[in-house]
Amino acid sequence: MNKNRKSLFIYLFMLNFLINGCASIIYKSIPLKDVAKTNGKYFVGTQNFQLVDSTRSMWFTDDIKSFRTLSVKMWYPADENSLSDRAPYVDQYELIAKALSTSLGVPEALMSRAGAVKCNSWLNADISIGNFPIVIYSHGHQSLKIANTFQAEEIASNGYIVIAPDHTYDAALTIINKDKIIYTRSKLPNSDEEAEDSEMIERVKEQLNIRVEDVSFVIDKMIEKFSKDQQFNQSADFENIGIFGHSFGGSTAIMAANNDNRIDAILGLDAYFLPLPNYIIEKDINKPFIHLGQTSWGDSNNYELMKIWGSNNNQNSFHLSVEGSKHNDFTDFSQFTKLTRKFGSGKVPRKIMRNIMNDVILQFFNYHLKSIDTFDANQFENKYERVKTYVH
Repeated sequence: MNKNRKSLFIYLFMLNFLINGCASIIYKSIPLKDVAKTNGKYFVGTQNFQLVDSTRSMWFTDDIKSFRTLSVKMWYPADENSLSDRAPYVDQYELIAKALSTSLGVPEALMSRAGAVKCNSWLNADISIGNFPIVIYSHGHQSLKIANTFQAEEIASNGYIVIAPDHTYDAALTIINKDKIIYTRSKLPNSDEEAEDSEMIERVKEQLNIRVEDVSFVIDKMIEKFSKDQQFNQSADFENIGIFGHSFGGSTAIMAANNDNRIDAILGLDAYFLPLPNYIIEKDINKPFIHLGQTSWGDSNNYELMKIWGSNNNQNSFHLSVEGSKHNDFTDFSQFTKLTRKFGSGKVPRKIMRNIMNDVILQFFNYHLKSIDTFDANQFENKYERVKTYVH
């Protein structure tokens, strides 16, 4: 099993393990946390749908020629009178469990237990009456569109429409046409030497371009979709659009905001700056940006590029470092059980980590998309002892 496949195995197996329990004895002996209750005034609705881009092929390799198809999930403020069915944390779980069992060689008995974790979303609920800005979420490399469900539900409960696509073939897996599983073909460099290889540079550049095109396509299609739905058309505010992303999703967010003038504000969660081309790093994007991440990326110059890019940005650019955090803490990964510390999460208590993330994200988007509240990045350093603020 190569390194990428092993990492995918660990991520997906742990996702299954944490969310659903592997077997009855494990399920009963290890308490698993539900998705934390939201703090906003709205109930949260959710919908799942598929978008097809007939102008692009599915992927950049020669053997895949079908139209690019995206699986999309949306969270939004819901009308409390329309709440009927609670949505699962993982959609179509039985299909996914069987597929992972076959693909990864894991006994199906370990993958087949139905999910027990509860979330706060109500399936296909009506949208509430309001004026709700749009926030796009881009997942990390070989991750999933649900990887920051805690943040998506919290944001939606505070009056936003959150839209998250699986970047097909870059996501860990994607389900299209209700029953077809598409596995990742994505690849990022495993070493500094591989990162400098010209073939790898071109591959990563193409992966990033496809992701960025996904974002603009999703915005286009959602405007079209909402125009045909009276409720959403009256409540969706496409004049104010933000974007946030984790890891490779962070670089996707930056480049998408550069390419699409409809995006007004950018937030990165331990973002991966290395794939960004030099012309982006050296450019004044002139849009507000805040980054929430680790204190260091080790020997990598990832954060050095962040500083250069931030210093070139005419708008305020901030980096908030969280002492004791690790890369996956900036997703749902560490929120279900303390056992994730054995599999790559840091030392920050999950509630504190969640509060920091939700607080920063909401205040940032409230200020830049709703023109409410104030935004002082230095306040988080005073509020949370683990946070340190840097201004670029």
